[in-house]
Amino acid sequence: MPRDNHPKFRQARQLARKSENRPPYERILIVCEGKKTEPHYLEDIRRQNSIPSAHVKVLPSALGTESRQVVDFAHRTFLETRSYERVYAVFDRDSHLTYCDALDRAAALDGKLQNDERKPVRFVAVPSVPCFELWLLLHFEDVQAFSHRTETFSRLKRHIPGYEKGSRGIFGLTEPQLDVASARAQRLRVRFDAREASDPYTAMDELVALLRNLRD
Repeated sequence: MPRDNHPKFRQARQLARKSENRPPYERILIVCEGKKTEPHYLEDIRRQNSIPSAHVKVLPSALGTESRQVVDFAHRTFLETRSYERVYAVFDRDSHLTYCDALDRAAALDGKLQNDERKPVRFVAVPSVPCFELWLLLHFEDVQAFSHRTETFSRLKRHIPGYEKGSRGIFGLTEPQLDVASARAQRLRVRFDAREASDPYTAMDELVALLRNLRD
């Protein structure tokens, strides 16, 4: 068999072509617990930064809204094509029974998977305690203590009248306070632990920063 037709060399050429054809930035898969709220918010960031949906895919979990189901669906979706450098699972603490299990599973998968270019893949959980709306509330208030999701919603509605799950245009509405919210979220992570049900916590600022700076 000619050397160039050896399976090893054909596979190397295929990998090289894939690398040449993909964008000059990381490909990202994001799976969300919510069907509308988080996907709408993240899609707004993607569109604003002119990132093709083929390279940043945002999906709701099709397995269910339990935290572990979100992580499992992200894992399953990645394995279908392996065409990503990063995978994110976005979910709330709330009263989910599998929340800590989901954190453990995401950590166990981080760096252990290989993509279609045989490179290790980041697999990251993006939790919020008690819920995603804490991240939005941080744009308006310097939250220092835990509040139940009902109170978090109530406080957020004082700043965004009419806010409901699935509301559109929330990223554009809150973007002017984004730097303030990010600094507040970082301070919460220094003080509190994502595993504690009674501590305010969110890692949404890290995912938002990644998407906004992806093309850079």
